[in-house]
Amino acid sequence: MTKAQSLFSLTRDIRTRLFISVLIVYVYFINGFNSPNEGSRLALIMAIVEQQSFKINDFMEWTWWIDYSEYPPGSGNYYSDKGPGLSFLGIPFYFLGKFVAYRLYSDPLLVNGTLASFVVLCGSIFTVLSVVVVFEFCKLLEINEKTSLLTALSYAFGTIAFVYGKTFFAHGTSAFLLISAAYLTVHYFQNGRKDSTKVFLAGLALGYSVCIDYQNVLALPPILAFYAFKREFRKLLLFLVPYLACLGLLAWYHFVIFDSPFSTPYMYTGYYGEVQSFQAFSYPMYLGLWGLLFSTYRGLFYFSPFLLFTAYGFVLFFRRYPQEAIWFASTFLLMLFVLSVYVVWHGGGAYGPRLLLSVIPFIVVPIGILLDTPHIANNRWFQVIFFGTLAYSIFTIATGAVTDPVPFPWTPNPFLEYNLPLLIGGNLDSALFKYISPYTIILVPILLLVVNLRQIHLLKLRNKLLDTINAFRKALP
Repeated sequence: MTKAQSLFSLTRDIRTRLFISVLIVYVYFINGFNSPNEGSRLALIMAIVEQQSFKINDFMEWTWWIDYSEYPPGSGNYYSDKGPGLSFLGIPFYFLGKFVAYRLYSDPLLVNGTLASFVVLCGSIFTVLSVVVVFEFCKLLEINEKTSLLTALSYAFGTIAFVYGKTFFAHGTSAFLLISAAYLTVHYFQNGRKDSTKVFLAGLALGYSVCIDYQNVLALPPILAFYAFKREFRKLLLFLVPYLACLGLLAWYHFVIFDSPFSTPYMYTGYYGEVQSFQAFSYPMYLGLWGLLFSTYRGLFYFSPFLLFTAYGFVLFFRRYPQEAIWFASTFLLMLFVLSVYVVWHGGGAYGPRLLLSVIPFIVVPIGILLDTPHIANNRWFQVIFFGTLAYSIFTIATGAVTDPVPFPWTPNPFLEYNLPLLIGGNLDSALFKYISPYTIILVPILLLVVNLRQIHLLKLRNKLLDTINAFRKALP
């Protein structure tokens, strides 16, 4: 088989086509950075690459003088106020961006915009990988392929994964690592408990997720309980080795910067004083729960009402896989309840409950089980209600994703009051759309068609093209 034939066969694989298709949509709507959150992470990348340091003094403009830490306080020494994990992952993309930017442009604004876009590509790729893992997880739970694909696409475009899949926020990558740890663990138990490598990789994924976003440590207790229920205590130790190694890496980073492995950037943040102590977890829980789930401000079910079907999905999930269902529900609920008492539960400038994105895959998979239950999925009223709410979810999510993923934090209803007017006005948040041509948007359906079309005439065209290439090669001296 030639290289061209191998590439064509690869694009026929449904996982590959799913990955490429979702990535095309996400990447088209990349437009550099939208917030100091992303800029703080880029500042750390630039400090590491350009100065071999964690100190971001020379790159503070990227933080907007908002998202940073200062240690010792008042010293004028500045650091990123985020976990370093995503910045570490973004380093290769920064190098690639430098390679391209400095060969195309001399204008510093264009160079910086190109660098930012390439770094954002890192977040997009990992978010899209989380979509693929949701698809594979559904198949692992013996959900048919079409339903697994529908579930994965619902997650990709019907939840805030789309909104933050075009940014350098930590949440999409966190979602990939958390659901990957779950997938690898379940795969190990469902395949004869033979491949211990999957247990090790699961621990690595979950451990590194903490390096990216500290709140991901909340995913540890439910998975530990799952291993305990399965009476796999030796494998639990194997799981903990890479997990603790990642925490060791994080502790070393803290020690280098703050002189203590137990100090975090949030203890020395220069702008958000309310997150510096345990008083940060003093918000009334009932208000936080309402805000995170139902409010027009950040409500998960307001922006993605199709996710309400996860309630019934968990009932069916529990009937088939009771321990896995308890684990998934516990992971989501633990994160939800802790964030509900966090004073910054809303995530500042955000479209939807961005702090919950890392655990949204855990409530999407049960919907796949619901859709795979014939007497429910074939009910006409169910179809009308489900696909109606899914269509609304896709519209509200796309409205935020294609306009501005970081609306002003003081907007009570970002969808209706800010992002929808932007959409109606044709203000799309895409570098290609804004700075090259609005007509570039036609590339999206064309590329999707090319990736997914499998008609016989395309196969014939491919064969003719390969024959022409081979004939040309033979004619060469």
